Amino acid sequence: MAVQRLVLDTIADDSFELIAVHSSLVSYRLAYFLNKNLGLRLYRKNEDIHYTYKGSVASYPLYQYEDHFHYNTYSLFGNKFKTSVVSENSTSQGLFTALAHTTKTTYLLPEFKNVDYFLKIETETVNFSGATLLDIMLTIPQIITAYLIDCQKLKSKNNIIFE
Repeated sequence: MAVQRLVLDTIADDSFELIAVHSSLVSYRLAYFLNKNLGLRLYRKNEDIHYTYKGSVASYPLYQYEDHFHYNTYSLFGNKFKTSVVSENSTSQGLFTALAHTTKTTYLLPEFKNVDYFLKIETETVNFSGATLLDIMLTIPQIITAYLIDCQKLKSKNNIIFE
């Protein structure tokens, strides 16, 4: 009996570029400034990105724009999700039990805890460069800094697959 093997060299990972954005803006304001300066049409998706971390659910805002003319998909999403956790203080007892409020922060990409937002550009063309977008983004006064991330070194790459 002959053994048949399938070689899957033609199947490659989706090529995308990832830009880290440091900004104190709310997500819809950042999407507005990116739309205005980059000529995009980012819009808020009906469903956010939901992940479960140790029993708690984190929700990250997601804005997308599909450029059918250039075959690009732009996704803007948050990296931080803050929740207020209420725990009882064990030192007080009785009627006047003190409740302690702590803030718990979860990250979509935990290796980049200082990054506020990410702009993911999925492209089907080989000659696309995110450096031109990055140069325009750095001229926006509300963006503190932005830089390209090497996607091959991401440990939690599966967290940014939205489909």
